[in-house]
Amino acid sequence: MNEITNNSKKNTPSTSLRLIARITGTIWVIFYLFVIVVGYLESIQIKPGHVSQPDDILLIPIVACLLIALTGLIIAWWRAGIGGLISLFGFIIVEVLSIISPKFIFPLPIFAISLLPSILYLVYWWKLKAKQRPK
Repeated sequence: MNEITNNSKKNTPSTSLRLIARITGTIWVIFYLFVIVVGYLESIQIKPGHVSQPDDILLIPIVACLLIALTGLIIAWWRAGIGGLISLFGFIIVEVLSIISPKFIFPLPIFAISLLPSILYLVYWWKLKAKQRPK
């Protein structure tokens, strides 16, 4: 009986990676959704005479890519590989767009920390696939 439990533990990849990725991913999803909602509510408060700046045009792709990245984190709860890739590329595109527009700065430390759950999901998925390969 003890051999069975030991073998089943050896055949499963590190679930702590998935747990940490889920916790940090959930925290980031809640944080970014809060930031997006607050930003939207502030944009409603803009006075009628406000003239949009050329940099405001990049706001739509930045928010869209951020929502794609958050969707990837949500998908990663069930499909670690595809969700991790979607969120990784979404966050990278947000960083590139924020470098283009200095008005919407996405600081590098926040960018690096945002990538953490995506990378953890991909490492978990890679370990899962490595364990499932026939020898």
